[in-house]
Amino acid sequence: MKIFLAGSVSSATDNHVAKYEIYNKVIISILPKVTLVTPDDIYNFRNSCITKNPNFTKLQIDKLMVDYDLCQVRESNLVVCDISEQSSGMGLELGICKENNIKTIFCFQKGSYVSSMIYGAFNDSPFIEYENMEELGTKLASAIETLLNRSS
Repeated sequence: MKIFLAGSVSSATDNHVAKYEIYNKVIISILPKVTLVTPDDIYNFRNSCITKNPNFTKLQIDKLMVDYDLCQVRESNLVVCDISEQSSGMGLELGICKENNIKTIFCFQKGSYVSSMIYGAFNDSPFIEYENMEELGTKLASAIETLLNRSS
């Protein structure tokens, strides 16, 4: 099984980015053999492109990164998406999910703005509102286990 972890990174606060550790721990605790693709993996790919060919232009590197990112989404069985922060890139990823019927779980911190477009497009997906990291972990674990049981 392959799970893609989506969420804003470039415009997110340090606290927001730190949440990805909670996501990683919860997902790995339930599915220890899962292939987990995180925002760090996407940026590591970008950095490796720069290292391999320092003559690439920014546009070439951005295209390689986007192609890699969207390929990872297409190959995933599940996308877990933190929508507490808005992101254009995440919108592209979610379009791929919708187009390919990829299961999604949406998580957002209480008080965050969530677009009606997301609710409407993914009305059969779990939406997890959380106040703190402990609640995020508990609710995410429950949502993943419920989806896995439905698939069995």
